[in-house]
Amino acid sequence: MQNRKIFLLILGSFLFVNLFHFNTAAATAKYLISGKITDSNLRPIDGAKIVLEMEGGLKGIQIAKTDNRGNYTISLPATDKNYWVTIGKEKYKTYRGKIYLKDGSDNFNFILHR
Repeated sequence: MQNRKIFLLILGSFLFVNLFHFNTAAATAKYLISGKITDSNLRPIDGAKIVLEMEGGLKGIQIAKTDNRGNYTISLPATDKNYWVTIGKEKYKTYRGKIYLKDGSDNFNFILHR
C-alpha cells in the first residue's frame, strides 16, 4: 500500500511537471522570419532597422537590424496575425506597410528608396 502511494505521488508529479512545461512552451512559441532589405538597384542595405508590431497593440513589438548583406532574422510571438512593418535607414525613405504572417510564410524582402 505504501509503495503504491509513493508510485502515484511520483507519477502525479511527473505528469504535472510535463503538462506545465508543455503549456509554457506553447504559450511562448516563437516564429522565425527572415528576409533581405535592398535599395532600388537591389544592393543590400547594411544597418537598416526593422520594427514589426503585432496589429492591435504594443505587446508584439520586435526589432532587428540588417547585416552587411542586407539580411535580417526576427522572432515573432504568433502567426495568423497582421503585423505592421516599419523599416528605416538614414538617407532612405522610411517604409511602412502591413504583412499577414501565417504558418509557412517565413521570408519577406523589402526595397527602400532614396
